[in-house]
Amino acid sequence: MLTMSRSSDRISVFLFALFLLVAFVVIAFAAGYGLGRILL
Repeated sequence: MLTMSRSSDRISVFLFALFLLVAFVVIAFAAGYGLGRILL
């Protein structure tokens, strides 16, 4: 049971890190797109 909770904790941490990475990429893409629209 302990290993099960440990693996689920690891999966949740991995999913949280993946969500942060995707959010960062989306924000960076949106910022670059907005800046490109303004400058060009």
